[in-house]
Amino acid sequence: MKKTRYVLPLAVLLAAIALPAAAGSITTTTSWNDGGTGAMFNATIGGTSLSVTSLDLFDTTTSPLTLDVYIKTGSYVGFATTPAAWTLVSATSITGLGSASLTPVNVTPFTLAAGQTYGIYFVLSNVSGSNMLYTTGSATVSNANLTLTLGEGTNGLFGATSVFPGREWDGTINYSLLSSVPEPAPVALLGLAAPGLWLLRRRYLRKY
Repeated sequence: MKKTRYVLPLAVLLAAIALPAAAGSITTTTSWNDGGTGAMFNATIGGTSLSVTSLDLFDTTTSPLTLDVYIKTGSYVGFATTPAAWTLVSATSITGLGSASLTPVNVTPFTLAAGQTYGIYFVLSNVSGSNMLYTTGSATVSNANLTLTLGEGTNGLFGATSVFPGREWDGTINYSLLSSVPEPAPVALLGLAAPGLWLLRRRYLRKY
C-alpha cells in the first residue's frame, strides 16, 4: 500500500503531460447543385501546422470508390491540368453513401505547414460517371487555423475532360493541430512536481 502512495503522483503527472493534440474541423457548404470527378481549392494555414486526418464529402453513387488526395505548395491556379506539379498524399477506398449524405473518408494523414498556402485536389479516380458534388460559385471559408479559397471542378483526372472555374467543394475537413515544442502547461507542471518527486523518492529509499 505504501508503494502505491509514491507511484500514484508520478502516474498522474505522466497522464497530464501526454495531452492529445487539439482537433478541429472546417466545413465549406452543403448546398451542392453541381458535380464532377473532382475539385481543387487553396488552403492557407494559420500559425500552427496541422495534420489532415479525415474528410466528409458528397458523391452521387453507392458503389465502391477510390478517393485520391493531391497537394502542391502554392496555389492550384494555373496548375489544374499539370499532374507533375502535384503530389499524391492519400488514396482511400470508400463506399459512397449517395448524394443525400456525407460520405466519411479516413485519409492517410498528411501535414500542412504553418504559414503556407497549398493547392488541394480531391478526385474520384477509379469510377466512370460518378460525381463529387460541389456548388456553383466562389467563396472563402475560414476559422482560426486555416482559410479555404474555393475553387474549381474537374472532369477526368487533372481535368483531362474539362475544368470548371467557379466551383465550391462541398464537405468537411477534419484535422489535428501540431506543435514542435511541448505545451507550456505540462512543462510547468513537470517543473513544479520534480522537487516533490525527489523528496518522495528519498523517503521511500530510507524506509525500504
